[in-house]
Amino acid sequence: MLEVSDSLLGVGLAIVGALAFAGQFLFVRLGTDEGEVGNAVLIVLLCNVALVAAPTVILYSPPYSALFTPTSFASFAAAGILGMFVARLLMFESIQRIGASLTSPVIASNVLFATIFAVALLDERLTAVHFAGIVLIVVGLAVVSWETAASTNTSQSIREAGAPLALPLAAAVCIGLEPIFVSTGLAAGTAVLPGLTVMAGTATVGFAAYLVVTRSVRRIPLRSASTAWYVAAGVSTTIGFVAYFAALEVAPVVLVMPLLQLTPLLVAGLSVVFLPRRLERVTWRVGASAFVVVVGATAVSLSG
Repeated sequence: MLEVSDSLLGVGLAIVGALAFAGQFLFVRLGTDEGEVGNAVLIVLLCNVALVAAPTVILYSPPYSALFTPTSFASFAAAGILGMFVARLLMFESIQRIGASLTSPVIASNVLFATIFAVALLDERLTAVHFAGIVLIVVGLAVVSWETAASTNTSQSIREAGAPLALPLAAAVCIGLEPIFVSTGLAAGTAVLPGLTVMAGTATVGFAAYLVVTRSVRRIPLRSASTAWYVAAGVSTTIGFVAYFAALEVAPVVLVMPLLQLTPLLVAGLSVVFLPRRLERVTWRVGASAFVVVVGATAVSLSG
């Protein structure tokens, strides 16, 4: 029987995670071509709940309340609202408006905001490697901003042309806050799978409440291509989360994080191969910005 080392297994899981997260961007881009962002968020969340709740029920014995403390439950719930509900709504809207290849590098800047929050809230120190990584991320985002402006109506002002970037930037801020709550929940003694179940469940309830309050509830067309793409995105994100956490369980961060940060480059490459040009226009500047952001995000992640 072929034996696989923990490091090699971790590398494989990290690559699976990066591919799965990249797949999310492509599937959402294809689905929102004719479908609605609200349906995308709801279907993806329902898939997340179904795919993580079932294993939790099977692998853990009741009472399930014993799996949590008040602190861990509140922490994972907050992470779900910020990372799975608010961030996902903003991210999917951005994918529909400016495309997957422009959205993904901006989303990758979440490590910049996570560093800022860690320094401000957890008294962590900003190292030279941190600073260099942040500079690279900012440079990459500047290129994305330039490319976004170039692809919009030239009669618009710089402020108007750059406005679409507010969506993925806000999503990146929310995702940057998410690890703080997740780490608090894990430190309180709750395992990853129950924590993910609370995150997905809370996000789904929160988004359903949002739809009711905003009177945005609509019938989801079950037999449509967009719904199928959203289901694929839901399965893909769940695989990404599970592979990511599993990789960290068996391999060191220095192996896992650089591979996970490859998502923007994978999105750019896969967009060229699989997405029609009318949906995604991937230029050399988009690829360059994705590369710069990947290098910067990797530096920040590894020095964190």
